[in-house]
Amino acid sequence: MKGVKVVLVIFCAVAITALGIDAADTLQGNDGTLFSQLGNGLEDGCPEGMVAVSNVPGITCVDKFEAVTSEKCPIQEPSQLLHTRQNLDESDCKAASVSGKLPWRFVSRDQAVQMCARSNKRLPTSEEWYALSVGMTNPEATCNIASNRLADTGSHTECSSPVGVHDLVGNVWEWVSDDVIDGVYNARLLPQSGYVAQVDSHGVATVASSTPNEMFESDYFWSETSGAFGIIRGGYYDSGTDGGVYTVHADVLPTSSGPGIGFRCVL
Repeated sequence: MKGVKVVLVIFCAVAITALGIDAADTLQGNDGTLFSQLGNGLEDGCPEGMVAVSNVPGITCVDKFEAVTSEKCPIQEPSQLLHTRQNLDESDCKAASVSGKLPWRFVSRDQAVQMCARSNKRLPTSEEWYALSVGMTNPEATCNIASNRLADTGSHTECSSPVGVHDLVGNVWEWVSDDVIDGVYNARLLPQSGYVAQVDSHGVATVASSTPNEMFESDYFWSETSGAFGIIRGGYYDSGTDGGVYTVHADVLPTSSGPGIGFRCVL
């Protein structure tokens, strides 16, 4: 009992001291209070590099930037699938969310899932990805979809969603977690490839046309009638007007990887 009392006294003393320091910091206008420091860098309840989400069921935080390699990854800028495999072999290598680095590319969907999991995160679903991107302002003018050149994360500052997520459209395609089997997604048959003319609540085409539709920003939709596929969304640095919030490749093998495919993680 005596030992317990000592521990309680010490805890109370630390708490009182912290409150006093926090109060002084607040009066002086300092941002970094002791309690916030004890929160392991959490911002609005989210880990560093993420932003809080309140309007998307199932998500509390989302990576602010496209995934990049963490400092412990042996290959900092993967330029082939082998590099991603080498990074996976390093247990301390994780997906990170920071600005000013090239996005992590040459990564399959399963590898993206693993790298998110190492940070106790996951890939978003297609529905979640769409909900995060809704309301973006003029992505064709603000996002990297027609430069034919990969950009560092966060460099297109105006390419941001209302919740503060950068580059959902353009720069690199982003993996989502859904499957498409024999042209069926979310228990419905997808239309044939074409320009988006109508969408469901997930922002996935229900009707596609042979002509661009300005209502859907001339975004394009790809699908196949047979086979097992994954989904990438948003377009990349060379999509042109095909890239956008409604742009969906529902015909990509989950094992696919390449210079224009990346990912981001959510909590």
